[in-house]
Amino acid sequence: MGGVRRPGRHRSPVKALDRLHRWWRGGASAGSFPYRPVLGHFQAVGRNHADPGLVATLRAARDVLPAGHDDARALVLRQWLPSTVDQEDGDYDTYAGVSLLNLLADSYGSGEVVDDTLDALQVVLLADLLRYETSALVEEPDLLRQQVRVKACLRALARADELAPRARGLVPANPLGDNAIRDLGRDDLLARGAELSRAVRSVAPPAMRDAVEFAMLPTTWLHDEVMFIRSIQSFEVVYRQVARCLERATAALDAGRPAAASDELRDATRRITATSMLYRILTSMPPDAFAIIRAYTHGRSAVQSRSFRLVEQYSAPPPPDTAGIELPGPSLQEVYEARLATAGPASLGYLTETMRGLDSAWRLMKRTHWGITLKVIGRVPGTGGTAGAAYLEQAAARPLFPVLHPRQDDWRDRIA
Repeated sequence: MGGVRRPGRHRSPVKALDRLHRWWRGGASAGSFPYRPVLGHFQAVGRNHADPGLVATLRAARDVLPAGHDDARALVLRQWLPSTVDQEDGDYDTYAGVSLLNLLADSYGSGEVVDDTLDALQVVLLADLLRYETSALVEEPDLLRQQVRVKACLRALARADELAPRARGLVPANPLGDNAIRDLGRDDLLARGAELSRAVRSVAPPAMRDAVEFAMLPTTWLHDEVMFIRSIQSFEVVYRQVARCLERATAALDAGRPAAASDELRDATRRITATSMLYRILTSMPPDAFAIIRAYTHGRSAVQSRSFRLVEQYSAPPPPDTAGIELPGPSLQEVYEARLATAGPASLGYLTETMRGLDSAWRLMKRTHWGITLKVIGRVPGTGGTAGAAYLEQAAARPLFPVLHPRQDDWRDRIA
């Protein structure tokens, strides 16, 4: 699978260049930008192999796009263009289209509306991945490996309510169970994969479908990188939702509502536990394919994920030797310790257990990440300047709430 190319109808840049030059001559309006011809070329050859003339024109467009234009179409284009010209200075956000997807989530409103939008986005991301992998099943020479991947994608979408419980309306009723998916043959997989992904797409908001489409800019020509990017994007949605849960839990506890804080932590725990479905998809990555992808993604490591770091910082202050993100208030652990000192452990017993549950789920998720990384890349250095799998092994041992893992045994007596 590692050497399989994506379909290359738009391998030539001629159409994209022609449409882009027409766009320039026509006034360069954000609403008429020719996304799809440009995407076609980038997706066929990989952004790191895109035509230099096309990249130069896109860079010029990025540099002259007026910053004062704040209508929705200009905002989308402004967030998207940096990902097309990051061949030399790309980072994690431009690689995964994080800014574009975050813009989409925030454009619908605030509060619960953002939560609803993020969960809907999760389902649309999974549906698009299933659509792509199902279509690849037609041409994939390594049929067994591809069937395993499609089944993992189908299972994730069928059980999307575990990852995105606020988007139940997007997932068709009565999906296949795990056992039924396991027994599907190639033809049934093709039919069910196409059916389920089409059903989601038919009810998804057009702006969301467009954002998901635009956010797919692989650096290589490899089929496997599409799966990798979609998986990263799905994890980003999970991290952002968990960070929001932690932020609300902290506010609730600070206001003297530990039960409400516990509810938020249970929601976060369920979402983290459900990431096992995403890891099943990632385990289908062939080591030889990932070696090629890594060669083109230096400096774009997931350790840069702001949402991931927010989860850990909303939980507890970062270690002294770690650069942190400035938060608007204290972490959950800090508020918890203050409440523990004034109200006593008895009043926080249930909250303590939900904190332990989230802590355990988070560390298990990180251990799973470490295990898959070890399997796929071994112990080579990471793309973000880390020690690769060794760094992940160390990170997996770090708890969300250090206060629950004291070195002194007598602390356990104080929170029991």
